[in-house]
Amino acid sequence: MKLPDVILLNGTSSSGKSAVAAMLQARLSFVRMGIDDFIWERAPASWYGAVREYLRGPRSSDTPVEHAGEPEKLFRAFHRAVRVCVAEGMGVVVDDAIVTRKLLDDWVAALEGIDVFFVGVHCDAEELVLREWARRDRAPGTAMSGLKHVHAHASYDLEIDTTTTPSSVLAAQIVSAAQARSGPTAFERLRSTALG
Repeated sequence: MKLPDVILLNGTSSSGKSAVAAMLQARLSFVRMGIDDFIWERAPASWYGAVREYLRGPRSSDTPVEHAGEPEKLFRAFHRAVRVCVAEGMGVVVDDAIVTRKLLDDWVAALEGIDVFFVGVHCDAEELVLREWARRDRAPGTAMSGLKHVHAHASYDLEIDTTTTPSSVLAAQIVSAAQARSGPTAFERLRSTALG
């Protein structure tokens, strides 16, 4: 079976999505698009605090956050940028942290009619904390906070665990599973249950 138009990796911060995406890009010559690049390279610095709060997932706090409405706009624009790449004939591998059902539904809507292979990226909690500490570019607790939300509403075509398995091996597993798939895709199933 042919490869999908989009391979979408979803996992919390520091779960290893970017490393797997890089290996997929090397194997497939797909365009690689990551939400981190889209945000930190293109958004105004004044929005960063609101984006960091957003990536932690839904909060019970009613504390106002400056530029609180901007993260959702960025994510929606990111989804549509992926669609434009596919429209121009490119395969795309994406890494994202989909922290709300609303954002997941927007992915499903934005990529309607596009063949998407949806992959859940998992990592042991202890390893997540170590990776986040080693990166030093994330607020402490971001990975664990996102972990509570990022898989809550998702249904996947494949789930992988990056805790100990090398990214190159995981990339090979993804390609093999994408080529062997049959039946309704995860996005087709999610479309049937999308929020109105």
